[in-house]
Amino acid sequence: MTKETGAGTTRSQLSRRRDPKLPLAVELLRRDEPMHPQLQSRLVSGLPREIREMIWKYALRVYEDVDDLYNSEASYARPGHAAPLRIAVALLGTCRAVYLETFLLPFQINPIEIFDGDELDIPPDSQLVRSVGDQLRCKRLKTWQFANISSVKMTVQQIMLEGGSVERVSRIIGAMGRHKGFECRSFNGLGFATLEQPAKVDNGANEMSDNKDTADKLPFPEENLLVGRKITHLTIQMGRTDWWSWKTELSECENNPRERLRLEPMINSTHIAAHRLPMTMGYEARKAGKEPDFGLDEFEKQGRWGLHVGEYWPDLTTLKLVLETFMFKKDQLDYVIECAKLWNFPLGDGYHLVWDGTEEAFRWRGASSYYNRNPRSSEGNSSRNFEAQDPPVIRWRPEIQNGCDPGDAQEFIVQTMTFKRRRISEYRTD
Repeated sequence: MTKETGAGTTRSQLSRRRDPKLPLAVELLRRDEPMHPQLQSRLVSGLPREIREMIWKYALRVYEDVDDLYNSEASYARPGHAAPLRIAVALLGTCRAVYLETFLLPFQINPIEIFDGDELDIPPDSQLVRSVGDQLRCKRLKTWQFANISSVKMTVQQIMLEGGSVERVSRIIGAMGRHKGFECRSFNGLGFATLEQPAKVDNGANEMSDNKDTADKLPFPEENLLVGRKITHLTIQMGRTDWWSWKTELSECENNPRERLRLEPMINSTHIAAHRLPMTMGYEARKAGKEPDFGLDEFEKQGRWGLHVGEYWPDLTTLKLVLETFMFKKDQLDYVIECAKLWNFPLGDGYHLVWDGTEEAFRWRGASSYYNRNPRSSEGNSSRNFEAQDPPVIRWRPEIQNGCDPGDAQEFIVQTMTFKRRRISEYRTD
């Protein structure tokens, strides 16, 4: 039975006040009064738990607040970020029964999105959006909320991707500490997550496990709410202006292959003159059943982002690669995708991340000008030049604002590939 400590305050309430890192659920589950059965509610009492969980997950997915649309000419306005991202957390306040079933879901089902590149590309006023360059953004989540994140989406410039971003973001998330089953504590001075081995006694989360009736009420079987969930899903996204050669005109690309879009995970810089066509070299080697040799020294080999994926994110089951460019460079992106079909990312213990054989693509139309950040060739990137092109154009805004006429808009293409965790014996490269 919960002991009173004076003035009607319970021991669990004082414990929670001493450690604000714990959720309200700890206090609610320690109260003596029974939870209202909600018999009048068909949703709470009339549906099986499994069906309710499906409803909660649907209701708590992040969404765009289209009542507060971004300026269509803002560089961060794009599909998926037409407006600030929101989560319908008001659902958690309806009653205690709903809260206890849903309080972890906003963090478990939605990815935390981290930007490593131009700060102008970061959409403002969105939940679960962070920046490598802004430590305070990472500190807004409470510790138990941060601990229950299991998927990450990183939007990154190519210069950052080839300069250690995969490792940096893993440290912000604490992916390796999560892999070891450590507890999330705080962030250090560099903005990296601090995780420690769980203590034997924790006045709150572990205290609940001493009471089987209380522990059974938890929405998942883990005893400690501060233990970091393993990161199983990672998305790496490069936008239209994130490539080394995003400003290069089409005629220059045709005359100099080095100025075309290029990406190769097993080299730490595709921009240096000593490796003019590493993506093609890698593609030809893999087609022949070999791993490419770029003549890197031991120090250079350590910086390859393709190896960082497995080294710093060992629990991944899926990796998504989302690549965007201007429509007039579609053929260049097509070639990048063709080369990427043969990539594999070693995870250790005989597992690799390999392409699952599916492709997704769409076109979208944005403003004719993005604060003068559009390339010199943008006049050849008008939607009127691509009317008959595949894939289809999506409608990403409910209306067109600020003079962004669809006939005069710039047009972009986005292609997505998914790599899934498999044993090396389960696949082969042809």
